[in-house]
Amino acid sequence: MSQEAPPQNQPPFAVPSVEEMAALLPQYAFERLAAFGGMGAVYKARQQSLDRPVAIKILPPEFGAEPEFAERFKAEARAMAKLNHTHIVAVYDFGITRSGHLYLVMEWVQGHTLHEIIHKGSVPVKRAAHLAAQLCDALAYAHAHQILHRDIKPGNIMVTEDDQVKVADFGLARPITGEAEENPYGTPDYAAPEILGKGAVDQRVDIFAAGVVLYEMLAGRVPQQPRRPVTDFAPVSPRWDELISRATHPDPEKRFQDARDFRAQIMHLINQAAQAAAAPVAVAVVQDDTPAVKPALRPLHMVLIGTVVVLAGVMLGSLFKEDPEPAPRNQKNVPAVTAEGEKRPQTTPPEDNKVKEARPSPVAVIPAAEPEGKTPAPAAVASTMTPTPAPPPMTPPAAPPTPAPENPLEAIANIEERDPELMRLVVAFGDEWAANPEIDTSAEVKELHAKYIPALQRGLNGLTPEQRDHILGEISHIANNEPLNEADAAWPPVLQSLRKTYDEQTSAIQSVADAAAQKMRAAQSELMLAKAKERASAGNADAAKRAEVVAAELAKLHVAPSLQALKQAVAENGGAARSP
Repeated sequence: MSQEAPPQNQPPFAVPSVEEMAALLPQYAFERLAAFGGMGAVYKARQQSLDRPVAIKILPPEFGAEPEFAERFKAEARAMAKLNHTHIVAVYDFGITRSGHLYLVMEWVQGHTLHEIIHKGSVPVKRAAHLAAQLCDALAYAHAHQILHRDIKPGNIMVTEDDQVKVADFGLARPITGEAEENPYGTPDYAAPEILGKGAVDQRVDIFAAGVVLYEMLAGRVPQQPRRPVTDFAPVSPRWDELISRATHPDPEKRFQDARDFRAQIMHLINQAAQAAAAPVAVAVVQDDTPAVKPALRPLHMVLIGTVVVLAGVMLGSLFKEDPEPAPRNQKNVPAVTAEGEKRPQTTPPEDNKVKEARPSPVAVIPAAEPEGKTPAPAAVASTMTPTPAPPPMTPPAAPPTPAPENPLEAIANIEERDPELMRLVVAFGDEWAANPEIDTSAEVKELHAKYIPALQRGLNGLTPEQRDHILGEISHIANNEPLNEADAAWPPVLQSLRKTYDEQTSAIQSVADAAAQKMRAAQSELMLAKAKERASAGNADAAKRAEVVAAELAKLHVAPSLQALKQAVAENGGAARSP
């Protein structure tokens, strides 16, 4: 069940209705036409005997009319029916209707194709690894049963609602023989070099395609030539590049030789990342064996000690002095009681305002007893005490550094957070682009395909098997919107003639779209430059420069404007600063 056209479009061949299919295969209850393409149509039905949902794929009658093709189809269906694996869409039955439609009855998978998942948004590395590992499981099982898929791509990989892989569409499957291929097959972006070069093929062509699928999941795009590292598009370890490079090596001998080896390396990288994330951070503990010492006295301590000593000396000198000095005029006489009980005047020492402010709270000092007849010596105070150093002057905080101007890569990468206004403009430009009927060629292309595929099918009559393979490959690529193979001199004349007409009509459609796109691209770039001038006039130079950068990148786009398109375009040019 490959990715097919939605059923609301006009089918490229006479697809039977649900009622007609119910009459052709009465053992199944047909519910709806699920999808169709150039290689057939898929119905959702229910197998009444086992009461289970099934997918029934039919091929156009032209295929069933060719005896050799019908025999090959039956042989491949029998081989596919033997592949009973969790990650492979099961084949329950096959045959040909009385109307000449070859059909397959397969497991119904509720979910989406991997192609749809990739193009809805980025796939996290852990999920990509999980899906790739399941793909490798399916391939290893098929290869163990000597079956090559030959067309591994996201459109042929179903993903269920609980994230389980189901490999589908073994329409190009064949036994592993190691023989050379007469005609290239499959999808060019996922085809190994030996396929395109018509060399001998084996299980390593499927491994090559699986490596491309892993790259596409991580990067959001298929690799081009020369292949850029996946780290250019996703924040992943360079080890993923090494892994993908080995899986997609041009030389089959240097690839993984078995899908199980590829799977083991994928899980090894995931386990390494999990262990690194779970590892505790080591904290170095330094033990100091130096014996503990008492902390040295600080200058403030010295000041306090000196002050106490001064006060103690003054008080002792006042208590034991025999002949007090006459009290000055500004001192108050306070009566004192002598040993005999008689009161005599006592002077209170003068108070020095400056000293008083510097003193701490009064402390009671009890002098030690002195021998009789001795006058206590006045306390000696050192006059060379070191003063408390003044604190250093406050240094004003340094002004924050001026950010360096952004280059185009930084400006585009940060536009969502730093400039929502420009982001809204880019989104509006994309909507305007999509609404332009001259630019959107999908309707014209679908109409052209609806004519081209039936013409190709009619050209199958009377051809050799090798010539039919060329036409069947062309039908497959058209039906799945995939790049077409280059014209080959070995093609039958009917295919060469049809392709020439198809290319001419495609070029005519595209030229009209290109002219309309160029006109709209220039207008949108001018609007963005006007926004830059408006910001510059308001004095916001940084915001104006950012708008100029976006305007310059918009003018260079060859696709619809979007943030993703801008990021990709700037990344492909290395993000170097360029003048708008």
